[in-house]
Amino acid sequence: MRILSIIVFVLLTAIAALHAYWAFGGLWPATTEQGLVAMVIGAPEWSRMPSMLLTMMVAGLIFAAGIIALSAGGVFSLAPKWFIRIGAGVLALVFIGRGLAGYSSAFASPEKTEPFATLNFWYYSPLCLAIGGAFVVLIFATRPSQRNTI
Repeated sequence: MRILSIIVFVLLTAIAALHAYWAFGGLWPATTEQGLVAMVIGAPEWSRMPSMLLTMMVAGLIFAAGIIALSAGGVFSLAPKWFIRIGAGVLALVFIGRGLAGYSSAFASPEKTEPFATLNFWYYSPLCLAIGGAFVVLIFATRPSQRNTI
């Protein structure tokens, strides 16, 4: 489980770093702010990226999720194991919920702009489902002898 937790941590850290990059004005993978909004938000009513503070808060939460993954995988002990299991459970629900929402009528509506709609369908939602599934595995894949410690 350590390897899975490290993979999830690295993935979430990369995503958090990308959000931090955007918070400080970075535009990749787009070339303009409007292009970035169209790629990562996809709402026609948005013409600018969210504020630096909000984007950094999102980056921090994503990074914290990675830390919880490490702790759930037994890489280190961050908090009482029961607390980490609850946190991992909440994160599993959040990521699976986001992944499923990407296929709902609200996310797949005609109001969503391109390229967000396509990127969400093929990349963002499946990635969220995979991360959520990894958290489920981290919660339930402990050996029976370990269940009382996690």
